[in-house]
Amino acid sequence: MFGLQLNSFEFKNFFVQRIGKSTFVWRIVEFMQGVSFSIDYWLYYKLKLITKKSSITEINIEFVSYCNLRCTLCSLDHDKPKIRMSEEILKTFFEDFLSNAQFRSVKTIHLYNAGEVLLHPKLEEMLAIIKQFKQTAKEKNIFFPQIALLTNATILNEKNTNILLQSGLLDYIRFSMDGGSKEKFEEMRSRAKWDEFVKNITHFCEQNNKNAKKIPTGIITLVEYQNKLNTNWMSEDFKHLLNMVDGYELRYAHNWGGEVEIEELKNKTKKNFKVGCSLLMHQLVLLPNGDVTVCCADLNSKGVIGNITTEKLFDIYSKPERREMLHKFMQGKKKEIELCKDCETF
Repeated sequence: MFGLQLNSFEFKNFFVQRIGKSTFVWRIVEFMQGVSFSIDYWLYYKLKLITKKSSITEINIEFVSYCNLRCTLCSLDHDKPKIRMSEEILKTFFEDFLSNAQFRSVKTIHLYNAGEVLLHPKLEEMLAIIKQFKQTAKEKNIFFPQIALLTNATILNEKNTNILLQSGLLDYIRFSMDGGSKEKFEEMRSRAKWDEFVKNITHFCEQNNKNAKKIPTGIITLVEYQNKLNTNWMSEDFKHLLNMVDGYELRYAHNWGGEVEIEELKNKTKKNFKVGCSLLMHQLVLLPNGDVTVCCADLNSKGVIGNITTEKLFDIYSKPERREMLHKFMQGKKKEIELCKDCETF
Protein backbone atom coordinates (compact mmCIF):
# COMPACT_ATOMS: atom_id res chain seq x y z
CA MET A 1 0.00 0.00 0.00
CA PHE A 2 2.86 2.35 0.80
CA GLY A 3 5.19 1.10 -1.92
CA LEU A 4 6.34 -1.59 0.52
CA GLN A 5 5.66 -5.23 1.15
CA LEU A 6 2.16 -5.95 2.46
CA ASN A 7 1.36 -8.90 4.68
CA SER A 8 -1.63 -11.03 3.74
CA PHE A 9 -4.02 -9.24 6.07
CA GLU A 10 -2.93 -5.83 4.76
CA PHE A 11 -3.31 -7.07 1.19
CA LYS A 12 -6.86 -8.13 1.92
CA ASN A 13 -7.76 -4.68 3.24
CA PHE A 14 -5.91 -2.98 0.41
CA PHE A 15 -7.91 -5.12 -2.02
CA VAL A 16 -11.29 -4.51 -0.40
CA GLN A 17 -10.89 -0.76 -0.97
CA ARG A 18 -10.86 -1.48 -4.68
CA ILE A 19 -13.47 -4.20 -5.13
CA GLY A 20 -15.90 -3.42 -2.33
CA LYS A 21 -17.61 -6.32 -0.57
CA SER A 22 -18.76 -8.44 -3.51
CA THR A 23 -19.42 -11.95 -2.19
CA PHE A 24 -18.62 -13.52 -5.57
CA VAL A 25 -15.29 -11.73 -5.93
CA TRP A 26 -14.31 -12.53 -2.35
CA ARG A 27 -15.09 -16.19 -2.89
CA ILE A 28 -12.52 -16.13 -5.70
CA VAL A 29 -9.96 -14.27 -3.56
CA GLU A 30 -10.45 -16.62 -0.61
CA PHE A 31 -10.29 -19.63 -2.91
CA MET A 32 -6.92 -18.43 -4.18
CA GLN A 33 -5.75 -17.88 -0.59
CA GLY A 34 -6.74 -21.47 0.12
CA VAL A 35 -4.78 -22.69 -2.89
CA SER A 36 -1.73 -20.75 -1.67
CA PHE A 37 -2.07 -22.22 1.83
CA SER A 38 -2.41 -25.74 0.44
CA ILE A 39 0.71 -25.38 -1.71
CA ASP A 40 2.71 -24.04 1.24
CA TYR A 41 1.42 -26.77 3.51
CA TRP A 42 2.55 -29.53 1.17
CA LEU A 43 5.88 -27.90 0.30
CA TYR A 44 6.92 -27.00 3.86
CA TYR A 45 5.14 -29.50 6.11
CA LYS A 46 3.84 -32.56 4.30
CA LEU A 47 6.32 -33.42 1.57
CA LYS A 48 9.02 -31.19 3.13
CA LEU A 49 10.33 -30.23 -0.30
CA ILE A 50 11.45 -26.88 1.11
CA THR A 51 13.81 -27.44 4.03
CA LYS A 52 16.29 -24.58 3.72
CA LYS A 53 13.64 -21.97 4.59
CA SER A 54 10.73 -21.79 7.01
CA SER A 55 7.26 -20.71 5.90
CA ILE A 56 7.54 -17.65 8.16
CA THR A 57 7.70 -14.33 6.29
CA GLU A 58 7.05 -11.91 9.15
CA ILE A 59 7.71 -11.74 12.88
CA ASN A 60 6.13 -9.31 15.34
CA ILE A 61 8.18 -8.22 18.36
CA GLU A 62 6.17 -6.79 21.25
CA PHE A 63 8.31 -4.49 23.41
CA VAL A 64 5.64 -4.06 26.11
CA SER A 65 2.45 -5.98 26.89
CA TYR A 66 0.34 -2.95 27.77
CA CYS A 67 -1.15 0.13 26.13
CA ASN A 68 -2.10 3.62 27.28
CA LEU A 69 -5.35 3.65 25.26
CA ARG A 70 -8.62 1.74 25.67
CA CYS A 71 -9.80 1.46 22.09
CA THR A 72 -13.35 0.20 21.71
CA LEU A 73 -12.47 -2.34 19.00
CA CYS A 74 -9.37 -3.83 20.65
CA SER A 75 -9.33 -7.14 22.53
CA LEU A 76 -6.30 -6.45 24.75
CA ASP A 77 -6.91 -7.49 28.37
CA HIS A 78 -5.70 -4.53 30.41
CA ASP A 79 -5.71 -6.57 33.61
CA LYS A 80 -3.05 -9.00 32.43
CA PRO A 81 0.53 -8.59 33.77
CA LYS A 82 2.38 -5.55 32.48
CA ILE A 83 5.67 -6.80 31.10
CA ARG A 84 8.54 -5.01 29.37
CA MET A 85 10.96 -6.87 27.15
CA SER A 86 14.50 -6.90 28.51
CA GLU A 87 17.55 -6.15 26.42
CA GLU A 88 18.73 -9.71 27.14
CA ILE A 89 15.62 -11.30 25.61
CA LEU A 90 15.89 -9.10 22.52
CA LYS A 91 19.55 -10.09 22.10
CA THR A 92 18.72 -13.77 22.61
CA PHE A 93 16.12 -13.58 19.88
CA PHE A 94 18.36 -11.92 17.30
CA GLU A 95 21.34 -14.14 18.05
CA ASP A 96 19.15 -17.16 17.38
CA PHE A 97 17.41 -15.53 14.43
CA LEU A 98 20.61 -14.66 12.57
CA SER A 99 22.24 -18.01 13.27
CA ASN A 100 19.49 -19.98 11.54
CA ALA A 101 19.47 -19.75 7.75
CA GLN A 102 15.95 -21.19 7.63
CA PHE A 103 14.63 -17.82 8.77
CA ARG A 104 16.02 -16.01 5.76
CA SER A 105 12.43 -16.30 4.56
CA VAL A 106 11.43 -13.50 6.96
CA LYS A 107 10.93 -10.30 4.98
CA THR A 108 9.60 -7.99 7.71
CA ILE A 109 10.00 -7.64 11.46
CA HIS A 110 7.21 -5.57 12.99
CA LEU A 111 8.02 -3.74 16.22
CA TYR A 112 4.50 -3.96 17.60
CA ASN A 113 1.68 -6.29 18.50
CA ALA A 114 -0.77 -5.60 21.36
CA GLY A 115 1.26 -3.16 23.45
CA GLU A 116 2.29 0.40 22.56
CA VAL A 117 5.96 0.25 21.59
CA LEU A 118 6.79 3.84 22.61
CA LEU A 119 5.95 3.01 26.23
CA HIS A 120 9.17 1.03 26.60
CA PRO A 121 11.45 3.02 28.95
CA LYS A 122 14.57 1.91 27.07
CA LEU A 123 13.27 2.45 23.56
CA GLU A 124 16.52 4.00 22.34
CA GLU A 125 18.61 1.13 23.69
CA MET A 126 16.27 -1.50 22.21
CA LEU A 127 16.47 0.06 18.75
CA ALA A 128 20.25 0.30 19.05
CA ILE A 129 20.45 -3.44 19.77
CA ILE A 130 18.49 -4.26 16.62
CA LYS A 131 20.63 -1.86 14.59
CA GLN A 132 23.78 -3.60 15.79
CA PHE A 133 22.44 -6.97 14.65
CA LYS A 134 21.49 -5.40 11.34
CA GLN A 135 25.06 -4.20 10.95
CA THR A 136 26.38 -7.64 11.88
CA ALA A 137 24.15 -9.19 9.22
CA LYS A 138 25.48 -6.73 6.65
CA GLU A 139 29.09 -7.55 7.53
CA LYS A 140 28.38 -11.27 7.16
CA ASN A 141 26.40 -10.74 3.96
CA ILE A 142 23.24 -12.08 5.60
CA PHE A 143 19.85 -10.78 4.50
CA PHE A 144 18.19 -8.69 7.21
CA PRO A 145 14.41 -8.04 7.17
CA GLN A 146 12.76 -4.66 6.88
CA ILE A 147 11.94 -3.11 10.25
CA ALA A 148 8.46 -1.66 10.60
CA LEU A 149 6.88 0.17 13.53
CA LEU A 150 3.24 0.93 14.31
CA THR A 151 2.31 3.40 17.05
CA ASN A 152 -0.82 5.12 18.34
CA ALA A 153 1.34 8.29 18.33
CA THR A 154 -0.20 9.68 21.52
CA ILE A 155 3.25 9.81 23.13
CA LEU A 156 5.17 10.56 19.95
CA ASN A 157 6.63 13.63 21.62
CA GLU A 158 9.79 15.47 20.61
CA LYS A 159 12.02 13.04 22.51
CA ASN A 160 10.49 9.92 20.97
CA THR A 161 10.47 11.52 17.53
CA ASN A 162 14.20 12.16 17.81
CA ILE A 163 14.84 8.61 19.02
CA LEU A 164 13.01 7.08 16.06
CA LEU A 165 14.55 9.37 13.46
CA GLN A 166 18.06 9.20 14.82
CA SER A 167 18.03 5.44 15.26
CA GLY A 168 18.65 4.95 11.56
CA LEU A 169 16.81 1.64 11.85
CA LEU A 170 13.24 1.95 10.65
CA ASP A 171 12.28 1.11 7.08
CA TYR A 172 8.78 2.44 7.56
CA ILE A 173 6.47 3.68 10.30
CA ARG A 174 2.68 3.82 10.53
CA PHE A 175 0.23 5.51 12.85
CA SER A 176 -3.18 4.28 14.04
CA MET A 177 -5.90 6.88 13.41
CA ASP A 178 -9.47 5.56 13.50
CA GLY A 179 -12.81 7.18 12.93
CA GLY A 180 -12.97 9.75 10.15
CA SER A 181 -13.44 12.82 12.34
CA LYS A 182 -12.11 14.32 15.57
CA GLU A 183 -15.21 13.26 17.50
CA LYS A 184 -15.23 9.70 16.17
CA PHE A 185 -11.46 9.39 16.69
CA GLU A 186 -11.73 10.24 20.40
CA GLU A 187 -14.75 7.96 20.78
CA MET A 188 -13.10 4.92 19.18
CA ARG A 189 -9.63 5.54 20.63
CA SER A 190 -10.55 6.21 24.24
CA ARG A 191 -7.99 8.29 26.18
CA ALA A 192 -6.50 9.69 22.97
CA LYS A 193 -6.80 13.44 22.37
CA TRP A 194 -7.17 14.53 18.77
CA ASP A 195 -5.33 17.85 19.09
CA GLU A 196 -2.32 16.21 20.75
CA PHE A 197 -2.32 13.46 18.13
CA VAL A 198 -2.35 15.99 15.28
CA LYS A 199 0.46 17.95 16.92
CA ASN A 200 2.59 14.80 17.26
CA ILE A 201 2.05 13.57 13.70
CA THR A 202 2.65 17.02 12.25
CA HIS A 203 5.89 17.46 14.18
CA PHE A 204 7.11 13.97 13.25
CA CYS A 205 6.42 14.52 9.55
CA GLU A 206 8.13 17.91 9.58
CA GLN A 207 11.25 16.48 11.22
CA ASN A 208 11.13 13.39 9.03
CA ASN A 209 11.15 15.53 5.90
CA LYS A 210 14.38 17.14 7.14
CA ASN A 211 15.96 13.79 7.89
CA ALA A 212 18.86 12.62 5.74
CA LYS A 213 17.10 9.29 5.31
CA LYS A 214 13.37 9.93 5.27
CA ILE A 215 11.29 7.12 6.73
CA PRO A 216 8.23 6.20 4.61
CA THR A 217 5.09 6.91 6.65
CA GLY A 218 1.56 5.59 6.65
CA ILE A 219 -1.72 5.62 8.56
CA ILE A 220 -4.06 2.72 9.32
CA THR A 221 -7.67 3.80 9.86
CA LEU A 222 -10.50 1.63 11.15
CA VAL A 223 -13.78 2.64 9.57
CA GLU A 224 -17.23 1.81 10.93
CA TYR A 225 -19.23 -0.56 8.76
CA GLN A 226 -21.90 2.00 7.89
CA ASN A 227 -19.26 4.07 6.07
CA LYS A 228 -17.56 3.32 2.78
CA LEU A 229 -13.85 2.62 2.53
CA ASN A 230 -13.07 5.98 1.01
CA THR A 231 -12.42 9.50 2.32
CA ASN A 232 -15.41 11.27 0.76
CA TRP A 233 -17.42 11.37 3.99
CA MET A 234 -14.53 12.20 6.32
CA SER A 235 -13.93 15.59 7.95
CA GLU A 236 -11.46 17.94 6.28
CA ASP A 237 -9.00 17.91 9.18
CA PHE A 238 -9.01 14.10 9.17
CA LYS A 239 -8.35 13.99 5.43
CA HIS A 240 -5.61 16.59 5.83
CA LEU A 241 -3.74 14.32 8.20
CA LEU A 242 -4.19 11.32 5.91
CA ASN A 243 -2.64 13.31 3.09
CA MET A 244 0.30 14.32 5.27
CA VAL A 245 1.79 10.81 5.14
CA ASP A 246 3.01 8.74 2.22
CA GLY A 247 0.04 6.38 2.17
CA TYR A 248 -2.96 5.20 4.15
CA GLU A 249 -5.03 2.07 4.55
CA LEU A 250 -8.74 2.06 5.40
CA ARG A 251 -10.03 -1.06 7.16
CA TYR A 252 -13.21 -2.48 8.60
CA ALA A 253 -12.77 -3.91 12.09
CA HIS A 254 -12.28 -7.64 12.67
CA ASN A 255 -13.17 -9.56 15.82
CA TRP A 256 -9.69 -10.40 17.13
CA GLY A 257 -10.20 -14.14 17.14
CA GLY A 258 -13.74 -13.81 18.47
CA GLU A 259 -12.77 -11.73 21.52
CA VAL A 260 -14.48 -8.55 20.32
CA GLU A 261 -18.19 -8.58 19.52
CA ILE A 262 -19.00 -6.61 16.39
CA GLU A 263 -22.66 -6.23 15.58
CA GLU A 264 -22.16 -6.24 11.81
CA LEU A 265 -20.33 -9.56 11.96
CA LYS A 266 -22.88 -11.46 14.07
CA ASN A 267 -24.83 -12.79 11.12
CA LYS A 268 -21.91 -12.97 8.73
CA THR A 269 -21.85 -16.12 6.63
CA LYS A 270 -19.38 -18.63 8.06
CA LYS A 271 -16.45 -19.36 5.78
CA ASN A 272 -16.93 -23.11 5.83
CA PHE A 273 -15.69 -23.28 2.24
CA LYS A 274 -12.34 -21.63 3.01
CA VAL A 275 -9.11 -23.58 3.49
CA GLY A 276 -6.15 -22.41 5.53
CA CYS A 277 -5.00 -19.30 7.38
CA SER A 278 -2.20 -17.18 5.96
CA LEU A 279 -1.47 -15.62 9.36
CA LEU A 280 -0.81 -19.01 10.96
CA MET A 281 1.26 -20.11 7.96
CA HIS A 282 3.47 -17.03 7.76
CA GLN A 283 3.68 -15.42 11.23
CA LEU A 284 5.25 -15.74 14.64
CA VAL A 285 5.01 -13.22 17.50
CA LEU A 286 7.68 -12.67 20.15
CA LEU A 287 6.19 -11.45 23.44
CA PRO A 288 8.00 -9.36 26.11
CA ASN A 289 8.79 -12.33 28.38
CA GLY A 290 10.25 -14.40 25.53
CA ASP A 291 7.07 -16.37 24.82
CA VAL A 292 6.23 -17.02 21.18
CA THR A 293 2.66 -17.12 19.95
CA VAL A 294 1.42 -18.09 16.50
CA CYS A 295 -0.66 -15.11 15.39
CA CYS A 296 -0.82 -11.31 15.61
CA ALA A 297 -4.57 -11.51 16.36
CA ASP A 298 -3.75 -13.32 19.62
CA LEU A 299 -3.42 -10.20 21.77
CA ASN A 300 -3.82 -12.05 25.06
CA SER A 301 -1.19 -14.78 24.61
CA LYS A 302 -3.54 -17.76 24.29
CA GLY A 303 -1.58 -19.35 21.47
CA VAL A 304 1.85 -19.50 23.12
CA ILE A 305 3.83 -22.54 21.93
CA GLY A 306 7.29 -21.90 23.39
CA ASN A 307 9.80 -19.47 24.90
CA ILE A 308 13.10 -18.40 23.35
CA THR A 309 14.89 -18.33 26.71
CA THR A 310 14.65 -22.13 26.88
CA GLU A 311 14.15 -23.19 23.24
CA LYS A 312 15.49 -22.37 19.81
CA LEU A 313 13.17 -20.39 17.55
CA PHE A 314 13.16 -23.04 14.84
CA ASP A 315 12.22 -25.71 17.40
CA ILE A 316 9.30 -23.53 18.46
CA TYR A 317 8.28 -23.04 14.82
CA SER A 318 8.38 -26.82 14.37
CA LYS A 319 6.28 -27.62 17.46
CA PRO A 320 3.67 -30.39 17.02
CA GLU A 321 0.99 -28.01 18.40
CA ARG A 322 1.53 -25.54 15.57
CA ARG A 323 1.78 -28.27 12.94
CA GLU A 324 -1.50 -29.76 14.20
CA MET A 325 -3.21 -26.38 13.84
CA LEU A 326 -1.98 -26.12 10.26
CA HIS A 327 -3.18 -29.67 9.59
CA LYS A 328 -6.67 -28.94 10.93
CA PHE A 329 -6.90 -25.82 8.76
CA MET A 330 -5.87 -27.93 5.78
CA GLN A 331 -8.71 -30.33 6.60
CA GLY A 332 -11.24 -27.51 7.00
CA LYS A 333 -11.53 -28.22 10.75
CA LYS A 334 -11.00 -24.70 12.02
CA LYS A 335 -13.76 -25.18 14.61
CA GLU A 336 -11.59 -27.75 16.39
CA ILE A 337 -8.83 -25.19 17.06
CA GLU A 338 -9.56 -23.41 20.33
CA LEU A 339 -7.55 -20.29 19.46
CA CYS A 340 -9.05 -19.94 15.99
CA LYS A 341 -12.59 -21.32 16.16
CA ASP A 342 -14.35 -17.94 16.43
CA CYS A 343 -11.93 -15.92 14.29
CA GLU A 344 -13.44 -14.39 11.17
CA THR A 345 -10.23 -12.90 9.76
CA PHE A 346 -8.62 -16.11 8.47
